[in-house]
Amino acid sequence: MHNDQMFANPCPKLPITPNRPIETMSQGKIYADLPLNFFSDLDSLKNYVVELKSLGVNVLLILPHFLPGLSAYVVRNYEQPCPLFGNWEAFADFMLYVKELGMDRMIDIPFNHADWQAANLERSWFKNHAEDGIEAGADDEDADGNRVRVNWGAYELDNANPELQNYWLEKVIFPHIEKYNVNAIRIDAAWGLDKDGLKHIVGETRRRFPQVWFLAENLGMSKLIKLAESSIAAGARRFFNNIYWYSGGIAIPADIYRLYKRSGGLPTCSIYSSHDTLMPAMKALARVRSDEVQGLNDKAIVRKFVQYEELQSISQLDQPTQNAVIELMKLDFALTAMLSSDLMFAAGSEKALFERIDVLRSGPAEFARGLDSDLPVFMSEILQIKFSHKAFNREGIVVPFGSWQADKPGVRGYVKSLADGSHALVAVNSGREIDNISLPRRMRSAINASIYTANGHVSCKIADLPASIELKPGQILILLCQ
Repeated sequence: MHNDQMFANPCPKLPITPNRPIETMSQGKIYADLPLNFFSDLDSLKNYVVELKSLGVNVLLILPHFLPGLSAYVVRNYEQPCPLFGNWEAFADFMLYVKELGMDRMIDIPFNHADWQAANLERSWFKNHAEDGIEAGADDEDADGNRVRVNWGAYELDNANPELQNYWLEKVIFPHIEKYNVNAIRIDAAWGLDKDGLKHIVGETRRRFPQVWFLAENLGMSKLIKLAESSIAAGARRFFNNIYWYSGGIAIPADIYRLYKRSGGLPTCSIYSSHDTLMPAMKALARVRSDEVQGLNDKAIVRKFVQYEELQSISQLDQPTQNAVIELMKLDFALTAMLSSDLMFAAGSEKALFERIDVLRSGPAEFARGLDSDLPVFMSEILQIKFSHKAFNREGIVVPFGSWQADKPGVRGYVKSLADGSHALVAVNSGREIDNISLPRRMRSAINASIYTANGHVSCKIADLPASIELKPGQILILLCQ
């Protein structure tokens, strides 16, 4: 199905008004989660950033750029950049390049853990330093569904230590802002940090540099609000939500609602993909072949496709399967993009990269395995719709409906109700049959409606809409009532 045919329009005889962008300050943040190991030189990196900008990305989030130990998240030296940059002058020049493109420049700082032999870190700054430290890790699930402890080869830092707090500020954060053109910081593993220490780090940075903002990583296996508490107290301005972290999504609206209430409605970021999750192409293939992988967890899906079947790219699949994967990726992107203020996707998602990003191994060869398709154009069209109305760039109370289980294709979506009384509905049909949607009562009580497509939007009265809106297989409905 062509992109223009994917958007349902229940009022096709009404005139279409082009989608115009709202003011930049009202637009949500669109993050590209970018592993630097994908690139062998700075020119390649710069060229790719231009591609991201053309898609609609306005925040470049780079994985830790410090000199790595075992991986980018096991830093060996916070005062020396990774080999891609070589020196701070090259890093500052790159960030200036991104700034001149009109994008925010976000660095990712692992405050929670570091290489046990990290340069410039005092041994007394590590937790339990007198007894060989505490290896950083978390509970997870292996490919066979067993609960396991996963360690990262790093050791936990004691951010309650005032000396360490001052080190972060004076030697890491302040130089990046003053000298290296950085204006945003991702707080890695924010839930694991000392509350008072994190509050001091964020507060002092914001006091000295009010323009700098923090995004708190609060993903994990615990309740979202529990993971976000430290960052809320510290004054972080934006947060992740867990809509894509859990398979299914429909199980967590109450979790997101608690974060919405406790944070005062601060912006959150819905994750289409990141270096922490399966790439969307693999998730989509798992749904296409759900009769084979039903019940398998993410690690087992990787084992089946990558280890057993030796799939490295969806270009290895037959054309009908490729088409089905791309279509599902489009539907998922449309759902994710409008859910909350912000959106994140991992670099290469638009190229339908298949293998999960491995911060130890993934490099230029893995990045080159992408597929040429109309997916980037579609993603750009969706982001143009997102940027055309404030309702798509705001938080609200989200109520999902329909078929969210991976092995049950069909219509699924949500209604997002905003504080101003407006309601945004986004629905997709991943099934093989025509289905219908009836608007909920709270939308029927509105007066005006707008139907959004890639070509523009149609304005009408709620009374003009059919009682039941038809959604063909592979179609998307984006409807705003106010």
